Amino acid sequence: MSPPIYSDLGKLAKDLFKVGYHPGLWQLDCKTLTSSGLEFYTSGFANQDASKVMGSLQSKYKVEDYGITLTERWNTENLLYGQILQKDKLAEGLMLMAEASFQPSSGDKNFKLLADLAKDNFNILGRGGINKGEPFVGGSLVLAHKEFYGGVDLDYNIDQDKLIWKLGLGWTNESTTIHSELVNAEGFLVSLFHKLNEPVDLGFEISKPIAAGGGDGEEAPQSELNIGVGMIYHLEGDALIRAKINNKVEVGLGYQQKLREGISMSISTIIDGMNITDGNHKFGIGLSLQC
Repeated sequence: MSPPIYSDLGKLAKDLFKVGYHPGLWQLDCKTLTSSGLEFYTSGFANQDASKVMGSLQSKYKVEDYGITLTERWNTENLLYGQILQKDKLAEGLMLMAEASFQPSSGDKNFKLLADLAKDNFNILGRGGINKGEPFVGGSLVLAHKEFYGGVDLDYNIDQDKLIWKLGLGWTNESTTIHSELVNAEGFLVSLFHKLNEPVDLGFEISKPIAAGGGDGEEAPQSELNIGVGMIYHLEGDALIRAKINNKVEVGLGYQQKLREGISMSISTIIDGMNITDGNHKFGIGLSLQC
């Protein structure tokens, strides 16, 4: 089995803290597949804080004979997006992708080309394009040997002459993944995912992001250290409970239930444990439909 691309290293722990939590949102997702193979995905949500309703419509069509997937998307911000992807046709493990987006109201144009080759012991990726009018190039390499892996990721903004590099190292087996990452010798991340038993998944994460730069003559502020512990408990009957807490005593709780085939509902909340009476507590509900 080939190693993942660099951005997916440590993904099990990342998802434990992010997936299934939608505080402050009422969200509805619908997915359907036509008899001709055209897939439609619609998503809508209402932001309780901003009293704003947004939505998007996405269509996806696969040309199986050529290994091509065509994707187009539009949202209520009038953002237009298109993607062409080909996988495993020119060579086993090779993926080629081109994507572009356009925002008529602001005139923002984005374009990206990507090529990825995945083999048993390595995954190499190259990318380049334009992001909000600024050209960039980048790439990543992940090497794996038995249960150990290591990777490097580079992003270079040509206009700003700015390079961001990431170095990741880790160890993984069927039940445990340990991941570490260093970013520009300033930020770091260490995470642990462990499947304690069949119903219980545990996760731990400690990180320090890169501090935002100060103005001319100003010293850049120091970023804060973030520490979090999370878990998922799988109940009987296609249901699960999520929980997490960080060093700011922000407590996240979630419940997800499959109501029937193709219909699932999730409830989540973030509680400000430092200020129970007047804290900025958030609550969200999500409903997913698939047919």
